[in-house]
Amino acid sequence: MTKIPGSNLEFVREEDFVEYYIFPKIPDNVEDEGALRKLMLQIRNEISAIVREKSLERSYLWHKDEFQLQVRLGSAEERLLNEETNPEQEAELGDLPPHFHGVTHYGDNISDEWFVVYLLTEITRARGDCIARVSDSDGEFLLIEAADALPDWASPETCEQRVYLVGGALQLLQNSAATSQDEPLTMATAVQRIRMNPTLYRCSRQIQSCIDARLKEYQIAQPHFSIHRQVLELPHSAAQLLKQKPRLLSSAVRAFCERDSLDVKALRTMRYFPPEATRVRTNVRFTRCLYAMLSHQQYLPEKRLGWHLTDPVNEPERYKEQLLGLKLASGLEILATQAKRIEGQKLEDLPAWRSYLRSLQSKGYFRDNIEGSAEYQALLNKAKEYFHGNQERFRTASRAGAEILDLLLHPAEAASEELRDEENNLQPSDSDEWLNISAEDLDSMLQDRYGPKKLYKPNGQMNAEEFTKQLAEFLDRQSNYEGIEHRGLEEPELDSDDDEPPPQAKSSTGLGAKVKKNPSMRKACQRNSVIQPEEPDSTHVRNFLDFVIPEDNWDSTSEMSDYADEDDMERNLNSLSGGGSVFPLDRQIQSYMEQMDRELAQTSVGKSFHGKKAPPKADEDDFDDIEDFEPININVNTLRNMMDSYQSQVGGAGPVSNLFSAMGVGMSAGEDMEHKDISESAV
Repeated sequence: MTKIPGSNLEFVREEDFVEYYIFPKIPDNVEDEGALRKLMLQIRNEISAIVREKSLERSYLWHKDEFQLQVRLGSAEERLLNEETNPEQEAELGDLPPHFHGVTHYGDNISDEWFVVYLLTEITRARGDCIARVSDSDGEFLLIEAADALPDWASPETCEQRVYLVGGALQLLQNSAATSQDEPLTMATAVQRIRMNPTLYRCSRQIQSCIDARLKEYQIAQPHFSIHRQVLELPHSAAQLLKQKPRLLSSAVRAFCERDSLDVKALRTMRYFPPEATRVRTNVRFTRCLYAMLSHQQYLPEKRLGWHLTDPVNEPERYKEQLLGLKLASGLEILATQAKRIEGQKLEDLPAWRSYLRSLQSKGYFRDNIEGSAEYQALLNKAKEYFHGNQERFRTASRAGAEILDLLLHPAEAASEELRDEENNLQPSDSDEWLNISAEDLDSMLQDRYGPKKLYKPNGQMNAEEFTKQLAEFLDRQSNYEGIEHRGLEEPELDSDDDEPPPQAKSSTGLGAKVKKNPSMRKACQRNSVIQPEEPDSTHVRNFLDFVIPEDNWDSTSEMSDYADEDDMERNLNSLSGGGSVFPLDRQIQSYMEQMDRELAQTSVGKSFHGKKAPPKADEDDFDDIEDFEPININVNTLRNMMDSYQSQVGGAGPVSNLFSAMGVGMSAGEDMEHKDISESAV
């Protein structure tokens, strides 16, 4: 797999892992390695108690690996044994202070990854001296969750090893203004900076809210909503195992679902859980993920094995209990057989050990000692001991199989008594209707999780003015190869002296007019090296961009007036054609525009536009020759045209739906919109 800078045990990693570090504060007077290790073990026990409490309160069942911490003192030899040291990356990573490190594989259940995040927030909240960091194969996945609220400088390149949990809250380290954000930051440096000022790098409330919303399901101290209780009919020994070690359930389900030809061969004998054994009915707790995996596996045992199942038509519920029970017993059988298969295998024959040994040799772990020498053997024994202690992380064999074999040899009497008591007081199985998701339910779930923040309903109750304003703001944004900038992240407006017209230009209008400009074009020209402030021609370009449009005082019928924010254009034309204007305009142009408005209003095209009632004025007689003349309402007409285009797409991709997606809005499914419903009353 692809190596991840700074990650441990690269050669055993899969894509479904979450990696975490916890940095406790070590007193300065602890310098001896023995005393330091003793202190770290004491802190780990306290952290383990917090994890155990939170897990038991929620009856949490891990899908693959549990939350586990290993002590790291940061010595050179330990870094070599843990596959941390790489000569090409050592300078970049730096030496880490004493810390705890863990890797959890979550398989098909992403909920485990976020439960790890919840545990880390609770650990750092309970122990204010601890600083935690968590990442996965995607990198800083906490920032992915809060992508919509990140600051402008944040990106995958600038945020690597800069996200930490302190006091139960997220912190994001940013370089100073004098330092490039792309400059790498080691974890040791980041921890040191947080220690110096624990609140300086706290994230904004918007970012923290995104993380809190994702962790909300774990906040309540009660069984997690994903727990599914089901009655199963199991061989007595299998039911006894699950009462003693409930975590064996997830291993058994995964082993059954991932069975190969050797495992199928073991299922033909059922040596450890034979079908003729006494079967009991018992309550078993699944996660929804595990229950769905097991129930959707197509499997029927061979009849010669002796699995007698009831009629699925006459007793469907009893048949389901028996079928799920034999699937689970088959998974336990596979685990026991796998453990027995490698029980007598030597360490030197394991592929994982050979790969690990080659890695140590390439990194200089044996310090050029001759193979077979006393020093070499001492280092080799230490590596073997370390490998055995970390065998579960190295994924060489399932510890669950060895546990099953041991429990079969030494059954617990307490588990048998619990089974007898439970058989007379069985709780009913939970409904599994959640497995059946309709297309509408799926659309609703996707809409809630990934849908647009603003949702319009095409039923005529839309605010046309709000819609066109949002569209205009979107079109005014800038874009680059990374996409369209979000509101609030744009470059600051240019604040130069020539942004405002000279005083004489203001006074020359004689109207105290408001100045309207095109800031986007101004910024584009400012960035364009062709237009330099020193060049004489730039003055004419700026004058053109700073074109003054004084405010108007009447409702124009021309569509052009609505593009000027519907601010009435007659006074504009009068002022521009007047003697005092800096931009004199021929009166003939004004007459042309009036004539065009009259002609357009009497055509079918003009009548197709939705108008708005203009307030009557005593001195207004320009359109007396047109009966019931109404100015065009640009807001409503824009909305009508967009809805027509959206409906013509019939739910497929098209220009309007793509535009809505880029704007961050959407259109909900609803009754067909009639044009008569969209009127100025909706504005």
